[in-house]
Formats: sequence, structure tokens, C-alpha cells
Amino acid sequence: MERTGNGLKHLKINQLNLRHAISQATALNAPGGTIVLYVTSIAALMTFTFSSYPNGAFAIPLILVLSLVIYALMSFSMYEFSKEISSSGGYYSFVSRGLGSGAGYITALSYVSYQFLSFTGFGILGFIGFVYGVFPQLGINLPYEEFLWIPITIAFVSIIAVLIYSGIRPSLKFVSFTIVIELLFFLITSLYLLFKFHDSLTIAPFTASPVGNNPLILSTMMIYSIGTFVGIGGSIPIAEETKNPKKNVPLAIISTIIILGVVIVISSYAQVIAWGFSNMSAFGNSANPYPVLSIYRANFGFLSLGIYALLIILVINSFFTATVSLGTNATRVLFSLSREKVINEKISRTHPKHGSPTFATFLVAVISTAIVIATGVAFELANPGNPIQALIYASLFLLILESPISYLVHILTNSSLYMYLRKEGKKISPVKHVIIPTISSITLVFAIVIAIDFDLSAPYVYAIYGSIVWIAVIIVATVVMRTKYRHKLDLIGDFSL
Repeated sequence: MERTGNGLKHLKINQLNLRHAISQATALNAPGGTIVLYVTSIAALMTFTFSSYPNGAFAIPLILVLSLVIYALMSFSMYEFSKEISSSGGYYSFVSRGLGSGAGYITALSYVSYQFLSFTGFGILGFIGFVYGVFPQLGINLPYEEFLWIPITIAFVSIIAVLIYSGIRPSLKFVSFTIVIELLFFLITSLYLLFKFHDSLTIAPFTASPVGNNPLILSTMMIYSIGTFVGIGGSIPIAEETKNPKKNVPLAIISTIIILGVVIVISSYAQVIAWGFSNMSAFGNSANPYPVLSIYRANFGFLSLGIYALLIILVINSFFTATVSLGTNATRVLFSLSREKVINEKISRTHPKHGSPTFATFLVAVISTAIVIATGVAFELANPGNPIQALIYASLFLLILESPISYLVHILTNSSLYMYLRKEGKKISPVKHVIIPTISSITLVFAIVIAIDFDLSAPYVYAIYGSIVWIAVIIVATVVMRTKYRHKLDLIGDFSL
């Protein structure tokens, strides 16, 4: 293994180019899976929580645009940092350089937690929930459906682990090819739907009128919708393996914002227009868990069957590639923590040929499988006789659980940028390096406060409480680390190409 000047080993360099970096970030976001799962989940959450506005989900495009703006602000600090630091440690390396080892450790634990929750809640449970939702529409009855998802989970995670173990370049070759097909499919079909329903086109979905111009509803839903664009920073942990990372990773961040924004917002607009304002109360309810399937199956004439089949294939592949990307990033961050001696050094062992972190891959697979099974069983016990609903609830629960944790990562990153530039004696722009990060952090703090204060319906409110407890545990763990094992933080965030 090659070593840098500071004596820390690194992953194989120059394996990936800009296309791969964009593909990694875009695939991590799973545009197809997001269009199916997140749009439906937002609608279900709105209808369930704000029953006085049964058709409020018609405002989902506006909510997504606002969420994209917020995430773009959140992305600015990581964009600036990625021009300076290239490390698989990603966010925690940024924060360690700016705010010190303690804040870096909090960021590391938070980011790893968020990765596991996304890997399980969005990737695995999103995939299983989709399969369970689509098979009945195909006339296929799954045997032992209360239990079948468990071996499916084990098989799915095993395939993902093998692909990650085989090296990043082979997996990203596949991802970069299929993600283009996925994006073009949803963009073209959405534009067709808008053309077909042109008589129903209205600006209303981009206004607050469907929710009675209630800013509280928009603010609350925006909090849970920010995760729609969570893959924008997906290229950061693979910086070590990317050619010219201080140029290509920032470009990948900007490109991903544009690509995801255009495709997801247009697709959501096409869905609500095709479904119709008066029918929105039935959009994403338990009787119709994936309304996009109904839309695509009925609106493409003689091509409907083929379009519908291709949709299913692409969405399944979307969850698959997203899980590969999430797992790849999680293994890179664990590798980085291990090489810097923050955690057991065995976890930084890499395959001599593939260059993939072998122990980290195994660790991600085992922990993720345990989380999925525990959460799925818990929600099945709470929703007996309805495994589809239970798995969708479990998925959404983990996605909400991750939200405040991911916000904490971005708040710390925002707070670190000015301090890092000042320490390094670099030129500081008040607007770029102080005002924009501050606005982003204030927005995220507001989001966390609203999430805690707002009377969200069960079981989702328990995810918020769980997230706050999780953050408290991370802070306590950091205090213990700094007081009893301070020497383990000596190298945290130290590596950069």
C-alpha cells in the first residue's frame, strides 16, 4: 500500500474520472427510487398529518424546490472544502481541520450513522417495500410475505457487499451506464405526461395554495423533504480515488445539484398533474402505496405495458445502485477512521488486487442487515397482517431518524469553513465563507427545532425523539473519547491528497 508524506496509507488513486464522480453522487440519490419512494412518502406523511388539507400533496413540487434550495445552501461549504481537502474521511476531515478533533469525531459518528440509516432505510427497505408493493399489481402473490423479506434482505445485502468488495471501478462502470438510462427515462416520460395532460397544467403545485398558504406546513414538510437530495455530496468520500479531485469533486457537486433538481422536480410535477388535484387525498395512501405505478401503467397507450415494465426494472436498479453507492461511501469513511487509528486498524485493511476495504465492507453488511431486520420486525408487530404498510413505515421511520443527524453534519461543516480558511491563511470572502454557511446553519437549526416542536403523528414522531437521543449519545461518546482516549484523536482528519 502506498503511503503519503504524513505516513498514512490511502486508497488507490486516479481510478475514477468526473463522469464516475457524478454517477456516484447521482446514483447515491437514486433518482428513480426517490421519485417513487420519497414523493409517495411525502404525500403519505402530509395526508396523514395534515388531514384538514386532504389535497395538500398537490404542493409537493414547491416543497421539493424549496428543499433543493436549502440543500444547495448546505452544499456550498462542502463545495468550498472539496477544493482544498481530498480524503475518504469527507465531512469529518473538513470539520477536524476547522473546529478540531472533538467536533471532527462528532461529525464522523454522525456521518457514519446517517450512512447506515440511508443504506437501510432508503436502500434496502426502499427496495423491499417497492418489490412488495409492485408484485400484487402484477398479479403475483408472495408466499410467507410476513417473513420472506428477511431472506431477501440477506441476499440483497450479500450481493451489494460482493460488488463493493470487487472494487470501486467495476461497480461505477455499471452505475455510470445505468444512471444515464434512468435519468433520461424519467425526464422523457415526465415531459410526455405533462404534454398529455396539458389541459390540466397549472402553477398551483409551485404555490402554497394547496395547503391553504400555511407556511408551517411548508416548513415542516420541507424538513422531511431535504433528504430527497441527500446524494449531492456523494462524490466526497471517493475523492482519494478520483483523478484531479480538487477540481472534479467540486464539479461533481454542482453537476449533481442541477441534474437531480431538474429530473426530480419535473417528475414530481408530472405525477401530481397526472393524478389530479381532486384525487390527491388518495395519492400514496395505504391502499395505493406507489401511485406512480398506476400513472405509468395507464397513460402511455399501446406502449404502457413496456413503459411500465421498464419503470419497474429501472426503479429496482435505482435502489440497487443507490445501496452500492451508500455502502461504498460508508466503507470509505470507516477505512479513513481506521487508518487514522480512531477505530480498530484492521478495518483499514484493503484487498491487494481490488483495493476495496475488506473488513469495512463486511462490517457495513452485518450491521445493516441487523438494523433492517430489527426495524422491519418491530413495525410488523405494530402493523399485524399488513407487511407492505409495515415495511413502508419502517423505511420512512429510518429516513426521518436520519434527518436531524445529517443536519448536524452540515451545521458542523458550515461552522468549520471560516475557521479552516483562517487557520490556513487563505483569502476569506464574507459572503461565500460566512454569510452563506451561516444562513444554511440557521435554516438547519430551525428545521431541527420545528421537527422537535411540531406534533408529528406516531410512529414518525418517535423517529425524531430517537434522533435526538442518538445525537446525545454521540456527544457523550465524544466527551468520553476526549477525556479517556484523547490520544486516539491525534490523527483524525489528518489525511488529504
